[in-house]
Amino acid sequence: MDVKMNNSEKRIKRAIATAISAVVIATQIAASAMIVTYTEFGVPDINSSFKTWMDYRTITNCESAQYKFIHTWDWCDGEGFMRANGERDLGIPEDYYMIALGSYYGTEIGTKYRITTDTGNVFYGVLCDQKDDGDTDPTNRYAYNDDVVEFIVDTSCLNPSVRIMGSANVYMPLNGSIAKIERIDFGWETE
Repeated sequence: MDVKMNNSEKRIKRAIATAISAVVIATQIAASAMIVTYTEFGVPDINSSFKTWMDYRTITNCESAQYKFIHTWDWCDGEGFMRANGERDLGIPEDYYMIALGSYYGTEIGTKYRITTDTGNVFYGVLCDQKDDGDTDPTNRYAYNDDVVEFIVDTSCLNPSVRIMGSANVYMPLNGSIAKIERIDFGWETE
């Protein structure tokens, strides 16, 4: 009986020590501040108001980073755009639109962006697919129809105007030519 109590006491002491260590680590992390930085990319001098879209179901390779990201983080908004939750606690005021960009802007799935149009609209995007370099200009910034940003959607729920026009530009929060694209990076403030 005493041996079992000693083993139980040892487990309890280990659990307490682990909990104390976790609190100390959490306190140290909380003492460091998370910082958000924005890196601006050049945008092409074109009329980039045409914004294509593609159905998320066209990404079919279950082993691809695109498929895994979309099927882990996606949800469909009321207009048919696939979205991922924003980090409001880190100063990102809106949810991310799932998008595809040319490789000039980055190739790592999950990279996040703040995009501003010439009409003053600001929206946030997360890279969920990559435009093929063979389908973009020599700088890999835009496709043959001058689209810079392609939205990933659920066509069965897509806003009827967007579906008919073939462009997300008719949806007012996304309206306008692309004036600025900034990559969002999150990191810890160093002392």
